[in-house]
Amino acid sequence: MNVKDILVDLGYSNIIEGVKDYRMRPIYRDSDNNTVLSVKKDSGRFIDFSKGISGSIEDLIQLSLNLKDVEEVKKWISQKNFSIETREEVKPKLKENKIYNKEMLLKLKKDHSYWVNRNISEEIIAEFDGGVADTGKMAGRYVFPIFNNQDQIVGFSGRDILNRTEVPKWKHIGNKSSWCFPAKKTIKEIKQSKSVIIVESVGDCLSLYQAGIKNVLVSFGLEISNSIINLMLKLDVNNIHICFNNDSEKNNAGNLAAEKAFDKIAKFFDYKQIHINLPDKKDFGEMNTEEILEWKKKI
Repeated sequence: MNVKDILVDLGYSNIIEGVKDYRMRPIYRDSDNNTVLSVKKDSGRFIDFSKGISGSIEDLIQLSLNLKDVEEVKKWISQKNFSIETREEVKPKLKENKIYNKEMLLKLKKDHSYWVNRNISEEIIAEFDGGVADTGKMAGRYVFPIFNNQDQIVGFSGRDILNRTEVPKWKHIGNKSSWCFPAKKTIKEIKQSKSVIIVESVGDCLSLYQAGIKNVLVSFGLEISNSIINLMLKLDVNNIHICFNNDSEKNNAGNLAAEKAFDKIAKFFDYKQIHINLPDKKDFGEMNTEEILEWKKKI
């Protein structure tokens, strides 16, 4: 079976060839995203990231041609002299995320002074359900719970508030590659604006939130996870702003990572939809609200 021949015969065009799949715009519905439909090269299995539908190559044929049943699909395949071999696909084992008891939040001391001293209002910081940990792995940190789309806690991100030089500034517990934080709060703004701003840390997110900018997602480091890419595909965003730290006066880590992130996202979105917009200072935490709003005007 030549999957690409079948796709072309179905009427798909501008097919983008990846390592293991083909990417294209669906012909069975309206879309302006040229990579939202993925079809595996070997098996022909497809997934429409925006609609969350998937299936076999036969299912895609039926969907694309609006055929009423599987018999019509078989007839079309026969007429085209395509030979499709059905085989069982070996699926990788999925890593299940640990779910944490919400009662753990009761152990966090509701002391928001660290962030208030960094010009984040107590009203905003309280929205994120965090607090200071006095014991355990996160002792001496302000801890933010990470929720999934079912309102379950799947991890924690903690910021050191004791200015210790021997520990990392941020510490994470859980599978951060699966996190889409704080989508629970910002998904409405992302949908409405059709755009998303990706920042490195929760602190950057809070600074933007303080300035009234809420279409934000946090990468928790210098890589864009597949979970974030899948969410952006599902929401069918038009503009993606990569806003990692501006390390031009140090080691250029954020600058170089932004370019790497651009290349990764460009495999799924048109490059014209992706923008690198680093903060004017090292990070958004070093900028006041007026400076952030001026930055927003420029982008």
